[in-house]
Amino acid sequence: MASSMLFKIALISCLAVATAHKKAAPPAGSSGSTNSTGSTGSNIFDVTKYSASTSASASANSKAFLDAFKAACKVKGRPTFLVPKGTYKLGPVLFEGPCQGTHITFEIQGTLVAPPDVKAIPGNAWIEFDSLHEMVLQGGGVFDGQGQSTWPLPSHNKPISIRLMKCVIGRITNITSKNSKFFHMSLHHAEGIIIENVKIMAPGHSKNTDGIHISASSNITLNNIDISTGDDCISIGPGTNNVIVTGVKCGPGHGLSIGSLGKYKNEEDVGNIHVKNCSLTGTTNGVRIKSWPGAPPSEAFNITFEDVTMNNVSYPIIIDQKYCPNGECTTHAPSLVKLRDIRFSRIRGTSNTPVAVKLDCSDKEPCQNVKLQDISLKPLTSAVDEITSFCTNVHGAVSGIQNPDPCLGPHAGNSSNSTDSSSAPSPAPSDD
Repeated sequence: MASSMLFKIALISCLAVATAHKKAAPPAGSSGSTNSTGSTGSNIFDVTKYSASTSASASANSKAFLDAFKAACKVKGRPTFLVPKGTYKLGPVLFEGPCQGTHITFEIQGTLVAPPDVKAIPGNAWIEFDSLHEMVLQGGGVFDGQGQSTWPLPSHNKPISIRLMKCVIGRITNITSKNSKFFHMSLHHAEGIIIENVKIMAPGHSKNTDGIHISASSNITLNNIDISTGDDCISIGPGTNNVIVTGVKCGPGHGLSIGSLGKYKNEEDVGNIHVKNCSLTGTTNGVRIKSWPGAPPSEAFNITFEDVTMNNVSYPIIIDQKYCPNGECTTHAPSLVKLRDIRFSRIRGTSNTPVAVKLDCSDKEPCQNVKLQDISLKPLTSAVDEITSFCTNVHGAVSGIQNPDPCLGPHAGNSSNSTDSSSAPSPAPSDD
């Protein structure tokens, strides 16, 4: 009996010591509130602890940012890379994984300012996130690409402001991108990324400043994004599947686009794209699918645009398989990109062009199963007296309200229903 009681006392003592030791032990990746590695908390890596400052040069801050990231990337927990409030000049930075932990947060509270000279960023991106898993980019900060001097230059050799490469599962939220030199954001070979509550800004004359460009990526969600730019607000390129776009406000800009497609050989298909509950104001195109003349074979399928409001928009609904920005086409052969299973539903608002619905498909690969459902467009009376629709090489059907008169289906109204591409209306405004 006594021995049993002594055993219980000894066991309780051991548990108490173990519990005390556990409470006293610092979390992984830290040795106190501030340590020699620059961590300012359990797993917080503040760039100012690595010599970044609002008075430092762009190259010095780039080194400090990279040093802070490398330290954070070694942590097996859930580290946070922190940029405090303030304005920081910043050269090109590559945040390259994989990291030791399963999750990393980039808390950008300050304003990051790119070098104005495009030659100071020799790579494809100003700030690139590569091969990261479960990353979060947030904090209310601003990414200022200072692209004003580059906009008149040719589009090649311009850096993207924010690029995600081979990132799997992540979120970008509560940040602002302004005045990029090229695309504001780009996702390539990414999967499971959510972008929401983001603002993107550039003036209407800023060439090639697409808001968000997606290519070779899957399972992407874009939600509640305010975009004003000089090119496509959103562009969805080859190899992209399973994308939801909702709550986007676009304008000025070139609209919401699938494509351009078929510019290069061996492009992968695009499919399962759903755009809904968006609004466009003063854009040069509305909801659009575009492919190049002479494009090699590929497919774009199962694409839905629904509940979209147009305000003073040119070509609110457009399929353009003769897309040729600035006369850059090397051929006028028909596009071989197959477009099928496309639905435009509950599109409403005002058109500032006489042709409000333009479905200009390929001579060799006519569009298949295109549906127009409850289209309610009106002329912007200060710009045009009436609106019409135009179809060529397209098979499909209409249902519900149709304004303008449809050019599609067996009961097409008085609008143009030509199969002769030579009678096509003037092309939509070109972009790059």
